[in-house]
Amino acid sequence: MPTLTRLLCALILAASGAALAQTLTLGTKLELNTLDPHLFAAFPTGSSHELIYERLTALDEKLDVQPALATSWRLLDELTWEFRLRQGVVFHDGSPFTAADVVFTFERVPLVPNSPNPFTQFTKSVDKVVRIDDYTVQMKTRLPTPMLAADLANVFIVSAKHGRGATTADYNSGKAAVGTGPYRLVEWVNGERLVVERFDRYWGPKQPWAKVTERVIAKDPARLAALLSGGVDAIDLVPIADIPRLRHDPRFRLYRGPAALVQYIALDSARAVSPQVTAKDGSPLKANPLEDARVRKALSLAIDRNLITSRLMEGSAVPAAQLMPDIFAGTSRALKPDPFDLPRAKALLKEAGWGDGFRIVLAATSDRYPNDGAIAQAIAGQWTRAGLKVEVESIPGAVFFGRASKQEFSAFTAQYGAEDAATGMRALIASSDPARGFGTANRTRYSNPAIDDRLSAAQTTMDEAKRNALLAKTIELAMAETPLIPVFYPIFDFAAKSSLVVTPRPQRRFNALMIRPAP
Repeated sequence: MPTLTRLLCALILAASGAALAQTLTLGTKLELNTLDPHLFAAFPTGSSHELIYERLTALDEKLDVQPALATSWRLLDELTWEFRLRQGVVFHDGSPFTAADVVFTFERVPLVPNSPNPFTQFTKSVDKVVRIDDYTVQMKTRLPTPMLAADLANVFIVSAKHGRGATTADYNSGKAAVGTGPYRLVEWVNGERLVVERFDRYWGPKQPWAKVTERVIAKDPARLAALLSGGVDAIDLVPIADIPRLRHDPRFRLYRGPAALVQYIALDSARAVSPQVTAKDGSPLKANPLEDARVRKALSLAIDRNLITSRLMEGSAVPAAQLMPDIFAGTSRALKPDPFDLPRAKALLKEAGWGDGFRIVLAATSDRYPNDGAIAQAIAGQWTRAGLKVEVESIPGAVFFGRASKQEFSAFTAQYGAEDAATGMRALIASSDPARGFGTANRTRYSNPAIDDRLSAAQTTMDEAKRNALLAKTIELAMAETPLIPVFYPIFDFAAKSSLVVTPRPQRRFNALMIRPAP
């Protein structure tokens, strides 16, 4: 009898262990603020929403386009794409996914109000989506759009049944948050946690986790403490100073990968008067110095990128020359990061008529990116050495972007991630033009028609080699004007329990799809 009891206890413990092994809790800095998949094209939504919803196409770890809800696509002519849809797919309520849902999705995207960064940047080229049959749609574009399949990897497909007439509030309440993804919604608390459970009727491979909880832990020490205490199984954006400590702790494994992401400084160069630029004594200036490309170049040359990446980021970043690392197609191989050259920076300021400097405020988030406040302070110190009087305004991320969109800043530092070389150019540098989906994140309203025209030409060139060459030349033209200053490309650092394996992705993502049990 004792032997049988021990055997039963062992079986119960094994079963309990298996059940626990199917749960996953993540501690993330990505603060999810909506379940509406078409409200805000941002890192948190792109990461968390792909558990619940899916896109027609997907991007793999190398940013190559792969089938998702569309199994294949082809060009019928330069303005007509045909997509074959995956059959046998059902939404979380059991209703079938069909072409009607695709048509509805593309009708909804431009109608979502109050978007801080709308998804129309990915759909603006699409004039009409036509249902051919339940599993075939044709997309008519206004212009040749060779990158359409890649653009669609940003647009989540929603249920027409649940989405018709639904507002953002209906998605946030969970009423309309019904997708075809590998997990279905259990609970969402704004800015605190997302809880999902495995959807066993999912068309793809069965997920290893029966239940996933994403806990928003914005502060780095708290996120690390949660990992060390066992409160979470894995974390993103490992505090840089703690990487050596974790590297020597056998309970955990570290993972890292390059990011399709840039930390940049936006400059208010489009207005004759900028709100946070004055003379050093605070009196008004006769002109906005940031309008002069020589001043903008001087500010770039005054930044010691190697110091920032090696000391503040402790090797978890590399100096940047453009909006994406040049390992990705369409980027320029000719561009190199501006060297730290204080004498030349001072000479350019003098040449532009600002040899005595001026006062400027550099705005930065205080809680969104690794060392965001410290990096802003370092840049301020370096600009001070060039002769400027610089103040730093650190602002919580929840407030920062709303103020930036209202053009309340003269200079601010932020990050932007993209899946291809054209997207960042289109969003950050192209003139604000809703009709073309340009300038959706251009919060300084910089405008250069020559860049716009070249970008438009590149985006409508069907030949891939020619398109990439045009994009590279357009990027070189833009960087010569310095409408914004690329500072560095982060390297993503993750830490997980030793029983887990994390596959980093170049996009800013951290979710259950990246994590598997160790073999």
